[in-house]
Amino acid sequence: MNRIFLLCCAAVFAGCATGNHSRYDEFEKVKVDQMVGNNVHGSVTVFEKTIVCLNAMRETRWPGPITNQVVTYATNYVVSSVTNLTVNTSANQQVASATNAVALPPTALVAAAVAGETNQSAANLNAPNNSTASGETISTTSNQSEAASPNQKVTSGTVQTVRMLNNQITVTTNNFSITSGTNQIITSETNCVITTFTNQSVFPVTNLTVVSPDQPQADYYLLTEITPPPEFALQPGESLVLLIDGTRHAFAPAAPRSAWTTRRGFVTTFYKVPADVLVEVANADEVKLRIKGSNVTIERQLSRSCRQNLREFLLDYFGPDRAISQPINTHSRTGPSPHGQQPT
Repeated sequence: MNRIFLLCCAAVFAGCATGNHSRYDEFEKVKVDQMVGNNVHGSVTVFEKTIVCLNAMRETRWPGPITNQVVTYATNYVVSSVTNLTVNTSANQQVASATNAVALPPTALVAAAVAGETNQSAANLNAPNNSTASGETISTTSNQSEAASPNQKVTSGTVQTVRMLNNQITVTTNNFSITSGTNQIITSETNCVITTFTNQSVFPVTNLTVVSPDQPQADYYLLTEITPPPEFALQPGESLVLLIDGTRHAFAPAAPRSAWTTRRGFVTTFYKVPADVLVEVANADEVKLRIKGSNVTIERQLSRSCRQNLREFLLDYFGPDRAISQPINTHSRTGPSPHGQQPT
């Protein structure tokens, strides 16, 4: 009986032993640094039903080149209108006056001699003969033309108006004949030319940029290993909640790129977290953990040894060592840490 009890104890403690390891997944080309068996209580009793382990993991890979290809179609559509308007007006006016002396007819002279009146005026001998002639002529000429091409349209028009005035007056008295004539010509011409230019061009512009990364890309995870009770089922959504010195952080399950295997008797769940969260957990004074199930909730408080294991893992795998102070923890023993450092 004692032998069976010792074997059971050895199996339990072996299953909860803390270990760190690194491996390379050649299928996904990912380097994996991972913790295993970091019990949040720091120690495991033989009859403990639910064991909760909180581990850290990092996947490091070289991302592929980033190609940025942008094709832009630029359209240049320009409409230009040019209008030429010319108005020409010309006026010609001519005024002419003519005075002609008219001789007396012979019958008038004879009658004057018989009567013995030699001082008879011509005005008494000739009856007045006055005449007036006037006229106005207006002519209008209009021309309209339009020419079109694929990118040009020309519209032209000409309007011409000619106005002619004729006025002539003739006055005949005694032996004088006075003729006055007026000729007026007014020409008005309007030329209108409208030219419309349309330029449309469509051309593609392609920008191709290839950027090769110079730094590896890392994804950080917290993974829980639990021996759940029979009625436990993980709740969908944010099922892991951490209280780090009173600050709440919630995370949903996320599968890593690399392949992984669950330890016998445990249920492993991965949560993708920022790297700062891992550092905060390792350096915190108090960290509380809650795993939400559909009908059961598991709550734990991380022990000093659990946080110390996490700190040592970060110092060994997550970059160069930096000299920092030991975090204050009222629940743990005093004294420097084995490494004397704190992850940042």
